[in-house]
Amino acid sequence: MIEAAETFSGRPVAWATLQFVAGAAPPDVVRLEVDVLAAGRRMSQLRVTGTCDDRVVLAGLAALGRRESVAAGSWEAMPDVPPPEACANRRLVNEERRGGLRSRIEERMATTGDDGFLTAVDGRSALWVTMPGGVAPCASALAILGDDVSAGVAAAVGDDVRARSIDNTIRVVEPRATDWVLADVGVHAVADGLGHGNVNLWSRDGHLLAVSSQSGLVGPR
Repeated sequence: MIEAAETFSGRPVAWATLQFVAGAAPPDVVRLEVDVLAAGRRMSQLRVTGTCDDRVVLAGLAALGRRESVAAGSWEAMPDVPPPEACANRRLVNEERRGGLRSRIEERMATTGDDGFLTAVDGRSALWVTMPGGVAPCASALAILGDDVSAGVAAAVGDDVRARSIDNTIRVVEPRATDWVLADVGVHAVADGLGHGNVNLWSRDGHLLAVSSQSGLVGPR
C-alpha cells in the first residue's frame, strides 16, 4: 500500500494506516486502487483499496510529503540492550509457526529470560530485526519490521498466544539505511480479546526511524 501511494503521488509517506479486512494468499492477485483525497503544495492525502476477486482485503489511508523543518528533536530514548551480534535468534515454541513473510526476516532477542524466549518487563520487550541485504531507507520496509506488537504480546503474557493484526499504522520520522533495526515494543494493554501496543524503530546508532502502532485479536496460536 505504501509503495503504491508513493509511486502514484511521487511523494514519500509521512503517515500511513492499513486495515486488514480479509485474507489473501498465493496464487491470489491483489489489485490496488489509489484515490487522491487532497493534493497540496507540500502534502497529499490518499486512500488505497486492495481487492481480490471483487473482495476488499485491504483498506488504507496515507499522508505523503515533507516541508522545510523549522524545528527538530527526538525525546524518546533507545533502550540499553546488547548489539545484535550478542543476541540469540528468536526462539519459538513451535518453529513451524515461522512461515510466510516472517521466514525472510531475521529476528534476534534483545530481551530474553532464562528459558531462552523473548520476555517483557512492564509490557516492554525488544528485538533486533533485519531483511536479506539489510534494511532500506523507506517507509515500506519499516512498516513490515514494525509489525511486531504480536511478538510483544506473546512476550508479556505467554508465547502460546498471539495477537493477530487487524491494523498497522506507521509514523515515519527519518528513514536511513541500516543493517539492523531495533524493534522496541511496548504493549499498552490486553483486554476484551484485544491487544494494543506500539513499536519504536531504532537504527543501531540510536536514531529513531519510525513509530508504528497496532491492535490485534488475542487468542491461542
